[in-house]
Amino acid sequence: MTGRGSERAGLREGLPLVIAGFVISFVLIGGGVNSVGVFLNAIAQGTEWTRSALSLAVGVGAGVAALCVPAVGLAVDRVGVRVPMTGGLALLAAGFSILVGMQAPWQFVAANVLLGAGFAASALFPITVAITLRIRERTALALGLAAAGSSAGALVLAPMLQLAIEALGWRTTYLVLGVAVVATPLPLLAFALPRGRLMGPAAVKARGAAPLAGSGPLEWLQPGVATLAALLVLPNLATFAVSVHLVPYLTGIGLSGRTAALALGTTVGISALGKILGGAAGDRLGLRATLQGALLLGFVSLGLLAWASEPRALVGFVALYGLALGTYVAVIPPLARDVLGAERFGARYGTLQLGGMLAAAAGPVLAGACFDATGRYREAIGLWQGALAAALAVSLRLRAVAAPQEPQVAAP
Repeated sequence: MTGRGSERAGLREGLPLVIAGFVISFVLIGGGVNSVGVFLNAIAQGTEWTRSALSLAVGVGAGVAALCVPAVGLAVDRVGVRVPMTGGLALLAAGFSILVGMQAPWQFVAANVLLGAGFAASALFPITVAITLRIRERTALALGLAAAGSSAGALVLAPMLQLAIEALGWRTTYLVLGVAVVATPLPLLAFALPRGRLMGPAAVKARGAAPLAGSGPLEWLQPGVATLAALLVLPNLATFAVSVHLVPYLTGIGLSGRTAALALGTTVGISALGKILGGAAGDRLGLRATLQGALLLGFVSLGLLAWASEPRALVGFVALYGLALGTYVAVIPPLARDVLGAERFGARYGTLQLGGMLAAAAGPVLAGACFDATGRYREAIGLWQGALAAALAVSLRLRAVAAPQEPQVAAP
């Protein structure tokens, strides 16, 4: 997988890349991104900074990450994954250095700007592009296995970080986490990730025209692109919002905080299983059919929230929604590859991902506005179901593009 001649591979040949993706997402996303809430509570308790100021800083970081993704995709196309990921680790090191010594809220904002750009360049997106282009057989399963690391990391590292904060304080814990986040990818960059461009010139020439031909503004008007963009935006209006508002909703209908937190954590855990099972189903049953099944599962599971005070309904929601969420993560990138083509895939997919990430950032805000206006979550749940129903309807229009056959390219 590290040689320029390895233009395509199956899951077995690409296993080092998949393992690298799992480890990186476990530490960087599971620990570095998904543990933000643990630190916010500790910082608010240890300083006089308001939660609104802290939340704003995190939102700024998420916005910066979204804006950086297209540039990261362009860099991956031109020079491969190692250069942008190395630059991202440098930004992460600078961001965590500020976190350890910060004395004012504006420094927390500055740190999150650096962290947002750093995570965009060094976390799962470059790995996703690499797996999608390099592993041409059982791609969805490979993506699911790699992405499962973020779910497993959240389950394992969030409680560990909470214990570390209680024992060492949040500054020292930030130092330990920062060292782990920066150091973990280094040996993987050296030995497991592909060298050079993911698409060598010989492979591009042999492959011929990509499904999405041309360049410039007209390429975005090609059949399938608008549908793909909608499939990135619509579900993301629901996914992150559900994660943010699930615990408040469940406690609001009478469940204990411990039960609500357990439901959220179990959903995250099942999403890891969904990434693997959904990826395997996508490879075997077809990407489009698997995506449609996941969207339908998500729609049905959100309907169960109305009866979530009953244990059976809550268990049904957690199981179905977790499987749907994981499946979506596994099947969208190979679908995007078939629509956009392999040449310049990183830049094209990154540009569309910008819309999806902005939708994910807007989702919790819209749900919060619904609750503030009505004092209940019924309208917010209806919004989430509507987004998934619209995505399901749009998916019926997704063109079934067959990726062109690629001859093996001998190593130079």
